[in-house]
Amino acid sequence: MLTQVLANISKAPQVFFAKNTIRRKKYSFDVDLAKYSISDYDQIIEVLRQVEAEVLSAPKSNDSMHWVHFKDTVYFYGERVFELPFDDFVQKVDIAHAGDFYRDSVGLVTRVVQQDQYGRPTYQGARIIALPQPNYAAFMGKGELDVYKLEKVEYSQNEHRVWMKTVHSPNGSAACDDGYLMFQRTANNQVKVVFLACQSFPAPPLMAVLFLDRWTWFKDTLTEAAYRSFCNRMMKNIEACYKGEKFKVGRASIA
Repeated sequence: MLTQVLANISKAPQVFFAKNTIRRKKYSFDVDLAKYSISDYDQIIEVLRQVEAEVLSAPKSNDSMHWVHFKDTVYFYGERVFELPFDDFVQKVDIAHAGDFYRDSVGLVTRVVQQDQYGRPTYQGARIIALPQPNYAAFMGKGELDVYKLEKVEYSQNEHRVWMKTVHSPNGSAACDDGYLMFQRTANNQVKVVFLACQSFPAPPLMAVLFLDRWTWFKDTLTEAAYRSFCNRMMKNIEACYKGEKFKVGRASIA
């Protein structure tokens, strides 16, 4: 444990000051999806609808974000409207690659379980790897986010949505990282992007050692700032994807 914490801290300057020098690499997919039934993918929907109802009942910030804080879990909702034509948008931005749009995502591996008649994934597994969030948490010993998710992807004329349920985190970086990403047609044929999350991440090791995570006001303030930064960057990444611009951090892998 201590060795890994020190290793994380040693990488912190690169993560914080020079993240674009980080080498992106190919990751394996080591979860056996055959042990999951379709019902395992579907059951997250009702849970997330309840999360959505509760978080939307919380006060909204000026930038259309909502939070509900629990002891070890956070519910989050953020949205953004893009003045872009919906049909063109969903042709260029693949909802099934939601993990690519995460802030500081350095790896996404998917395994399709089922497809629709157009060859689009409807059930799949996804492994998502991202740099420590917020980046300064690397100085406190926090490592990369590394999670496996079951994803159900839905497509309709007016909405594309991926429901995500976490089933494994190889490095213990997340106890829960569930949610959905949605692209929805507005009344004037623009695009509303919505991100809902139900997440439980362990506190960075040094923060836990110093008991800073017990200061509720301090933890909640940092958490909301981190979510705001994460969501704003994710929205910019989605827009950049639509425009065909580079948005992924790090350098491409040599192999």
